[in-house]
Amino acid sequence: MRSPAVLLFLTLFAVSCGSSGVSDSGGVDTTIPDGPLGAGPYPVATLDINVTHPEVDDISYTITCLGDTATLLGGVPLSADQACTALADADVRTRLIDGAPADQVCTEIYGGPDIATIVGSHDGDMVNTTVDRRNGCGMNDWDRLLGEILPPATGITEPASS
Repeated sequence: MRSPAVLLFLTLFAVSCGSSGVSDSGGVDTTIPDGPLGAGPYPVATLDINVTHPEVDDISYTITCLGDTATLLGGVPLSADQACTALADADVRTRLIDGAPADQVCTEIYGGPDIATIVGSHDGDMVNTTVDRRNGCGMNDWDRLLGEILPPATGITEPASS
């Protein structure tokens, strides 16, 4: 005798492995997509992002893009669709995978102590990069290049004076 859990698993497995086409269920189309993972406007990417600031709680969230689906977990004020669309951009992909160019010239304008650590994968390439706002290049990365995957900066640049 099989346990109810085993029977439930087998039933769910059989349903998920159904064939493509129209079933006998009243003409309802139950077609299972035949396209490969990644078919769609988004890349195949999963990024874990942690944003720190010395005066506020850390923010952690995950963006997952699977070609035709976009998911954002963590309660940040971002759109999963816009984040995955941004990740399809070649400049964003290059910045995430290669990091900031070593030879770039940056203005020495301080944008705040926000630091974002981004770890994961993007179309099979490993991502492990940091974006901060300590100079003009970091502010540019945060605001323009990565603005759809990073939340707005806190805006706190100095402790309040009394």
